[in-house]
Amino acid sequence: MKTLLAVLLVVIGVSSYAISIYDIQYTSVPGMDNTYPSPYLGKSVTVDGVVTASGYRSGGFFISEPTGGMWRSILVLDKGNNVEIGYRIQVTGIVGESFGMTCIQNIDRVRILEQGHPLPQPLNVTTGQLSRPIEAEAYEGALVRLVNATCSQSINTANRFSVSDGTGLCFILTASFSERSINLKPKVGDQFSSITGIVSYSFGEYSVSPRNRSDAIVMQPVFNHNRSWGRIKSIYK
Repeated sequence: MKTLLAVLLVVIGVSSYAISIYDIQYTSVPGMDNTYPSPYLGKSVTVDGVVTASGYRSGGFFISEPTGGMWRSILVLDKGNNVEIGYRIQVTGIVGESFGMTCIQNIDRVRILEQGHPLPQPLNVTTGQLSRPIEAEAYEGALVRLVNATCSQSINTANRFSVSDGTGLCFILTASFSERSINLKPKVGDQFSSITGIVSYSFGEYSVSPRNRSDAIVMQPVFNHNRSWGRIKSIYK
């Protein structure tokens, strides 16, 4: 009986926690380096989520709870499973930190539950919200949308430029995913109707990474047509 009890305790000790992404991500404790590490750091977990972006530069993808929302998305570092946007999956792995961004790594299992699942609606955020770590942390890994943003710093050798909607500066990364057709090279003053992408964190700053070229919509110039020419022509009829 004692042997059986010992075995059961070991199994319970190593089994993964079946929890939500929110449980893993939510914290009000900034940690020693202000990266807001997960309270489940180092623990084995099992979570369900919908893939919102794949082909991440570090090898992996992002998942979100189907309803979306703050604290409800996370990076999965995994090079061994081929998943696509819209897959609803179940992932088992270890909670870790990658350059200050909470992730699930050392993947044990990825189970595809469904294909073609609707994505959560992008969360509308301001550039100012993403420039303040205490607010931006809640959007880490989430699919977000910036609207009416103007380029304030042109793209550099790190494939990064900055935009502002009047509330603060936010960086845009154009080479975070394997999609090579993004090719965004805005000039200072260029305007975007919207920029959709995944919020990532590295080297002390939050950025938005479009997944493909259609995630960034350039604002088309508006021409005010002068109607006086028509009136002038009418004089000479």
